[in-house]
Amino acid sequence: MVRLAVLLFPAALWAQVPLFEEDVQKSRPFREQGHRQLEDYVKRLPAAETLRQQFRTRIGFPPAGFTEKPAMRCEAMGEDAIATYSRCWVTVAAGLETYGLYLVPKNRQGPVPLVVSLHGGGGFPEMALFKGGANYHDQIRGAVREGYVVWAPQFVMYPYRDRDTGTPIPAEVRAELDLKLRNAGTSLMAVESMKVIRSLDAVLTRPEVDASRVAMIGLSFGGYYSLYIAALDPRITAVVASGCFREAPLVRETVMGGRPIDLTSPQQVALIAPRPLQIQTGVKDPAAPIESVRRTLAEARVYHPTLDYQEFDGGHEWRGDIAWTFLRQHLRK
Repeated sequence: MVRLAVLLFPAALWAQVPLFEEDVQKSRPFREQGHRQLEDYVKRLPAAETLRQQFRTRIGFPPAGFTEKPAMRCEAMGEDAIATYSRCWVTVAAGLETYGLYLVPKNRQGPVPLVVSLHGGGGFPEMALFKGGANYHDQIRGAVREGYVVWAPQFVMYPYRDRDTGTPIPAEVRAELDLKLRNAGTSLMAVESMKVIRSLDAVLTRPEVDASRVAMIGLSFGGYYSLYIAALDPRITAVVASGCFREAPLVRETVMGGRPIDLTSPQQVALIAPRPLQIQTGVKDPAAPIESVRRTLAEARVYHPTLDYQEFDGGHEWRGDIAWTFLRQHLRK
C-alpha cells in the first residue's frame, strides 16, 4: 500500500514537497577515492605474469633457431695478481656465437658467484679494462677483486674507439638489424638477450661458478639490458643497473634504433621484483635528468618496495663502491 501511495502521488504536488538535496562537492571525496582505487589497481597489474608474456610477445621472444647445445671455447689473454683473463666464444645457434671476456679470481676457494657485466652504447667489454675503464671505472675488474667470476658478453655496436678506423660495422648497425628482425617477427633485443641467456647455459656449468648466485650489472645501454634479461631469466638473483632509469616519454624520445624501448622503467622493475635490485644514477647525468629519475622511482616503488635506489655526485658512469656493498649482501651464502 505504501508503494502504491507513492506512485499515485499527484505530480503537480512534487514541487511543494521538500526533497533531499546535498551539495555536490560533498561527493567529491568518493569520486576521488574511486579514481585512486582504479589507479592503484592498474599499477599493480604490471607485476602480474601477464605482463611478462605480453613483453615476450612484443619483442618476439624467444627468437627462432637457438637449438644448438651451447659450447664454450676460451683463449687465454693474460693474468695478473688478481685474476686470469680469457676471451671466450659460446656457440648458441647455427653460425652464431656469443663473444665476451671471462675473468676468474685467483683468490677464490671453491665455486664463487658469477657477475654478468654488460657494457654501454658504442662500447665493448675491453673498454672497461683499458686505462682505468673510462666511465665504467671498476665495473669488470672491481667485480673480480670482490672474488666473483665475471662474464662480460659483447653486444653488436658501432664502437666509439673504431669510428675513425674504417670499420665495416655501419654506424646505424643496431637500427638496421632491429628493423630486419622485427620484420621477421622478432627483434634485436630478443636475439641479443637470448644470446646472453644461452651463453649462461654454458657458463653456469663451469666448476668455478656457483650457479645459485648470479648477478647482472650494467651501465647505460647495459643497464637497460640488465633489467630486460633479468626480467626474462629467473636465474639472475640480483641486479645493479646504472644510468638507465628514465620516464617513459624521455625513453621514447631518446632511446631508439635497436635499443630496448618495449617496457617502461617501472614495468622492468615489476618483472624483477622481489629479487634484489639496485638502481644507481648520477645527479649530473645528462642522459637521465635527476628529477625525471626521481619521478619514475616513485612509481617503481609500488612494484618493488625494497628497491635500493642510490644517487651519487657524478655523471653518466658506473659506481662500484655502491654496487659492491649491495652485492656483498645479496651474493653471500
